[in-house]
Amino acid sequence: MKLTIAGSARLGGRGARARLSPFLRAVAARIAPRDERVEVSWIGERTMTRLNRAYKKRTGAAEILTFPCCGVPDPEGEAPFGEICLCWTRLVRGARLRGVPPRVYAARLVVHGILHLRGHRHDDSRSAGRMEAAEARILKRHCSGVEVKRLFA
Repeated sequence: MKLTIAGSARLGGRGARARLSPFLRAVAARIAPRDERVEVSWIGERTMTRLNRAYKKRTGAAEILTFPCCGVPDPEGEAPFGEICLCWTRLVRGARLRGVPPRVYAARLVVHGILHLRGHRHDDSRSAGRMEAAEARILKRHCSGVEVKRLFA
């Protein structure tokens, strides 16, 4: 699995995002399909608001949006599995609300996005519970028990 991480240099926290990349790759490596590429894009609130309105018919910026790809190969011949769009400012706010470092909340969102790409849904309380349990199992390998507990409180 290849996890590509990109974002605008204009977004705040560029150094923090760069330090996150190895950690996010380690977390994603356990759950993303081996021969596929997942792209993580850091985007700003205005772009996230536009995407959220266009694709989800919702107002405001989301923390995460996940898009499966149609398998169109890039110049190297690799077809992306999907794209995960993360809003850095929303992620930092969400981490603060949960009392965890941004890297931990970013890991949860990336895991959440990859699970969506693999077919998981949270349309009702039962499927939401199954998806959260899967997220927690994966995150326990990379984050402290206290951090995982705070993520799902």
